[in-house]
Amino acid sequence: MAVRFEIVSGVDRVDPVLWNRLCWNAPPMMEWEYLYCLEKSGVLTPERGFRPRHLVAYEGQEVVAIAPMYERLRPWVEFGDGGLLRFLAELTGHSYHVGLMATVPLTPVPAYKVLYGRSRDPRRVYAILSDYIDFICETHGFATSRFYFFVDSAPGVHDVLLQKGYVGIRSEYCLWTNKGYGSFDDFLRTFKSSRRHKIRRELRDIKSQGIRLRMLEGREAPDSLYDRMYDLYITTWRKYMGQDIPPFLNRCFFQMLGERFRHRTIFCTARDDRDLLALAVFYRKKGFLYGRYWGTYSSVPFLHFATCYYHPIRYAIEEGIHVFDPGFGGEHKTYRGFGKAAAQHYIKFYGDEEVRFAHSILGRLSGSTGGVPSRLPR
Repeated sequence: MAVRFEIVSGVDRVDPVLWNRLCWNAPPMMEWEYLYCLEKSGVLTPERGFRPRHLVAYEGQEVVAIAPMYERLRPWVEFGDGGLLRFLAELTGHSYHVGLMATVPLTPVPAYKVLYGRSRDPRRVYAILSDYIDFICETHGFATSRFYFFVDSAPGVHDVLLQKGYVGIRSEYCLWTNKGYGSFDDFLRTFKSSRRHKIRRELRDIKSQGIRLRMLEGREAPDSLYDRMYDLYITTWRKYMGQDIPPFLNRCFFQMLGERFRHRTIFCTARDDRDLLALAVFYRKKGFLYGRYWGTYSSVPFLHFATCYYHPIRYAIEEGIHVFDPGFGGEHKTYRGFGKAAAQHYIKFYGDEEVRFAHSILGRLSGSTGGVPSRLPR
């Protein structure tokens, strides 16, 4: 039976139950509620360069696949390509950033996959989808289509994208993997003695100040905690990004997490006898835990490591969680039990001259079209 596509301008145009049924093996950030929070909170707008263009595939009257995608209008913020598109645009004056982007917006975590039913052939899904993406890009004069932080591990799907003309780029991030630890002490025993004693000393220092750490399920958290998470997010943003760059997220987004995404949300709270000192928010689905945002009201040595890494790892061991993704950035993670993993991205260029030029630049920068560009601006 032939497949037909519908382009919808927001997740609210699709039945949430249907959407989430196709999310059976997708990370929580691909679920209807999370994307709804992003779209309806006002952080994804045309002024910021985002227009939802979700592709819904039908066979007859049955929805067989959904590809959450966004039309990108300007390079406001782009994760995944290491600055490649901006570099090419500055070099040539060609709008390489204008196109279709398949990713979880403003969320640089390996989480993206096309949503399809358990009985579907993933290779056929991606082959038909990529042909339709080509049709859209060529019809609208888009310069690129791209998949950022792609995680679909179904056999053959990566080969399909390469065969369809996409260029593969890799980056690195950190992951913690549960190797069957029976306790947090078992985990610490994997370190060299000096590192193990240092981590224990850091945790003792936190405890000696009367600071208590707790993992709190989102369903149990008061609404005020979601609001305070925004305040702390802003504090962290201004510390590292300054006043001139507007924050990616707003208060409404965090409030909507409490309304729509509470069932996936977990907080790590750090308190003393007086009040909340620090807060980190995580998303959980099945055996996976994803660290997202953090902030503190008071500068306490080692509190960041305890709140964002050590205590969540203890929780993951106790809960039987298999994988903990703490979020991008920070070489310090590799000293605290996290290993390196590869993140996969794909870009396709449109227009004969632009394709040839982009591929030649990629080859010069990386030595091959399948590697990581090593001299791109960061």
